[in-house]
Amino acid sequence: MGVSRKKLFYRLKFYFVGVSMGMIVVWATMYNGRDERPSWLPEGRIIEFLSEVEMEVPEGVSCQIDCNGLSKNFMDSTFWANAQVDFDKSAVKRKPCPEHYIQSTLSDGRVVGIFVENCETCIECEEEMTASLRKVINITDGEKDCGC
Repeated sequence: MGVSRKKLFYRLKFYFVGVSMGMIVVWATMYNGRDERPSWLPEGRIIEFLSEVEMEVPEGVSCQIDCNGLSKNFMDSTFWANAQVDFDKSAVKRKPCPEHYIQSTLSDGRVVGIFVENCETCIECEEEMTASLRKVINITDGEKDCGC
Protein backbone atom coordinates (compact mmCIF):
# COMPACT_ATOMS: atom_id res chain seq x y z
CA MET A 1 0.00 0.00 0.00
CA GLY A 2 2.47 2.61 -1.12
CA VAL A 3 2.00 6.04 -2.53
CA SER A 4 1.52 6.19 -6.26
CA ARG A 5 4.13 7.91 -8.41
CA LYS A 6 1.73 10.66 -9.39
CA LYS A 7 0.99 11.57 -5.75
CA LEU A 8 4.68 11.40 -4.85
CA PHE A 9 5.65 13.90 -7.57
CA TYR A 10 2.71 16.09 -6.57
CA ARG A 11 3.93 16.18 -2.95
CA LEU A 12 7.55 16.77 -3.95
CA LYS A 13 6.48 19.66 -6.18
CA PHE A 14 4.75 21.41 -3.26
CA TYR A 15 7.70 20.65 -0.98
CA PHE A 16 10.25 22.22 -3.34
CA VAL A 17 8.01 25.23 -4.03
CA GLY A 18 7.78 25.84 -0.26
CA VAL A 19 11.50 25.39 0.33
CA SER A 20 12.31 27.72 -2.58
CA MET A 21 9.99 30.41 -1.26
CA GLY A 22 11.55 30.08 2.20
CA MET A 23 15.05 30.44 0.76
CA ILE A 24 14.04 33.57 -1.13
CA VAL A 25 12.56 35.11 2.02
CA VAL A 26 15.72 34.35 4.04
CA TRP A 27 17.94 35.80 1.31
CA ALA A 28 15.80 38.94 1.02
CA THR A 29 15.74 39.61 4.77
CA MET A 30 19.27 38.61 5.74
CA TYR A 31 21.64 39.15 2.84
CA ASN A 32 20.14 41.34 0.13
CA GLY A 33 22.12 44.56 -0.32
CA ARG A 34 24.37 44.06 2.70
CA ASP A 35 28.05 44.69 2.24
CA GLU A 36 28.95 44.45 5.90
CA ARG A 37 29.21 41.39 8.10
CA PRO A 38 25.83 40.16 9.36
CA SER A 39 25.60 41.17 13.01
CA TRP A 40 23.30 38.31 13.94
CA LEU A 41 26.23 35.88 13.83
CA PRO A 42 28.46 35.66 16.94
CA GLU A 43 31.51 37.06 15.16
CA GLY A 44 29.52 39.95 13.73
CA ARG A 45 27.99 40.81 17.09
CA ILE A 46 31.37 40.84 18.84
CA ILE A 47 33.04 42.98 16.18
CA GLU A 48 30.09 45.36 15.97
CA PHE A 49 30.13 45.81 19.77
CA LEU A 50 33.91 46.34 19.96
CA SER A 51 33.97 48.81 17.07
CA GLU A 52 31.33 50.98 18.78
CA VAL A 53 32.61 50.92 22.36
CA GLU A 54 35.41 53.12 23.73
CA MET A 55 38.45 50.85 24.12
CA GLU A 56 40.48 51.17 27.33
CA VAL A 57 44.24 50.86 26.75
CA PRO A 58 46.29 50.11 29.89
CA GLU A 59 49.86 51.46 30.18
CA GLY A 60 51.50 48.07 29.49
CA VAL A 61 49.51 47.61 26.28
CA SER A 62 50.33 51.17 25.22
CA CYS A 63 54.00 50.17 25.52
CA GLN A 64 53.34 47.11 23.30
CA ILE A 65 51.68 49.32 20.69
CA ASP A 66 54.71 51.64 20.60
CA CYS A 67 57.16 48.72 20.57
CA ASN A 68 55.43 47.13 17.55
CA GLY A 69 55.51 50.42 15.62
CA LEU A 70 51.73 50.89 15.56
CA SER A 71 49.90 54.18 15.86
CA LYS A 72 47.63 54.78 18.85
CA ASN A 73 44.56 54.72 16.56
CA PHE A 74 45.42 51.56 14.60
CA MET A 75 41.93 50.18 15.33
CA ASP A 76 40.25 52.28 12.64
CA SER A 77 37.47 51.39 10.20
CA THR A 78 39.89 49.36 8.02
CA PHE A 79 40.91 47.29 11.04
CA TRP A 80 37.29 46.46 11.98
CA ALA A 81 36.27 45.80 8.36
CA ASN A 82 39.00 43.13 8.02
CA ALA A 83 38.67 41.76 11.55
CA GLN A 84 38.03 38.10 12.28
CA VAL A 85 37.44 36.54 15.69
CA ASP A 86 39.39 33.35 16.40
CA PHE A 87 37.19 31.51 18.88
CA ASP A 88 39.83 28.80 19.43
CA LYS A 89 42.26 31.35 20.92
CA SER A 90 39.52 33.25 22.76
CA ALA A 91 38.32 32.63 26.31
CA VAL A 92 34.60 33.04 25.61
CA LYS A 93 33.40 31.02 28.62
CA ARG A 94 35.19 33.26 31.13
CA LYS A 95 32.80 35.12 33.45
CA PRO A 96 31.94 38.00 33.80
CA CYS A 97 34.13 39.38 31.01
CA PRO A 98 35.12 37.02 28.18
CA GLU A 99 38.34 37.62 26.26
CA HIS A 100 38.37 37.53 22.45
CA TYR A 101 41.31 37.16 20.05
CA ILE A 102 40.82 39.29 16.95
CA GLN A 103 43.10 39.19 13.93
CA SER A 104 42.97 41.84 11.24
CA THR A 105 44.89 43.49 8.43
CA LEU A 106 45.77 47.16 8.80
CA SER A 107 45.57 49.72 6.01
CA ASP A 108 49.35 49.41 5.43
CA GLY A 109 49.09 45.62 4.94
CA ARG A 110 50.44 44.46 8.31
CA VAL A 111 48.57 41.70 10.12
CA VAL A 112 47.86 42.37 13.79
CA GLY A 113 46.29 40.23 16.49
CA ILE A 114 44.75 41.66 19.64
CA PHE A 115 43.28 40.21 22.82
CA VAL A 116 40.30 42.22 24.05
CA GLU A 117 38.40 41.76 27.28
CA ASN A 118 34.75 42.38 26.47
CA CYS A 119 32.51 43.41 29.38
CA GLU A 120 29.00 43.61 27.96
CA THR A 121 26.96 43.08 31.10
CA CYS A 122 23.89 45.01 29.95
CA ILE A 123 23.28 45.40 26.22
CA GLU A 124 20.77 48.27 26.55
CA CYS A 125 22.82 50.24 29.10
CA GLU A 126 25.40 52.65 27.65
CA GLU A 127 27.41 52.91 30.89
CA GLU A 128 27.81 49.13 31.12
CA MET A 129 29.57 48.73 27.75
CA THR A 130 33.31 48.48 28.34
CA ALA A 131 36.16 46.76 26.58
CA SER A 132 39.80 46.65 27.53
CA LEU A 133 42.75 45.90 25.27
CA ARG A 134 44.89 43.19 26.90
CA LYS A 135 47.64 42.37 24.37
CA VAL A 136 48.78 43.42 20.89
CA ILE A 137 50.72 41.08 18.58
CA ASN A 138 52.28 42.20 15.29
CA ILE A 139 51.95 38.96 13.31
CA THR A 140 53.66 40.26 10.18
CA ASP A 141 56.93 41.19 11.92
CA GLY A 142 56.71 38.48 14.59
CA GLU A 143 56.13 38.84 18.32
CA LYS A 144 58.75 41.05 19.98
CA ASP A 145 59.94 40.97 23.56
CA CYS A 146 59.25 44.58 24.45
CA GLY A 147 59.89 44.27 28.17
CA CYS A 148 56.61 46.00 28.95
